[in-house]
Amino acid sequence: MIKLKVEIIENIMSIRILSTVIATIILFQSLVVAPIANLELTTEGASVFLRCIWPIFFNIIGILSLVNLFSNYNHKYNLLVNGITVLFMTLCYVLVTPINNAMDDGDMTTWKVLHLLTVGLTLTALILHLTLVFRWYKHDVLTS
Repeated sequence: MIKLKVEIIENIMSIRILSTVIATIILFQSLVVAPIANLELTTEGASVFLRCIWPIFFNIIGILSLVNLFSNYNHKYNLLVNGITVLFMTLCYVLVTPINNAMDDGDMTTWKVLHLLTVGLTLTALILHLTLVFRWYKHDVLTS
């Protein structure tokens, strides 16, 4: 009985650790990397850098979520959070080219809509992973 509880806690902790990594990457990219690039680089330099870094960011978050998704099939909330994140990051990755094209064509309306969509999807993924990290589980603490 105790061994089963320990295994459950270990599974939940590994899910939480990876979700913490995902949330940290999202926060760092959004609150540090992108703003500093826009403030410290020339407009052209920031454009080149951000066009390179965002697809990598979406891929990293998507891959980490895919790993977390397959780490525990029996944890329904884990499946939900990571399945949604994989879907959202795939969509964000696909939207990178249309966003860049809209900016290049001077179509700011399309750019704003698509950009806000990717921001919203990424923010939703962040919130979902934070709820997974801080969610209380009845099996979190071993009872004697």
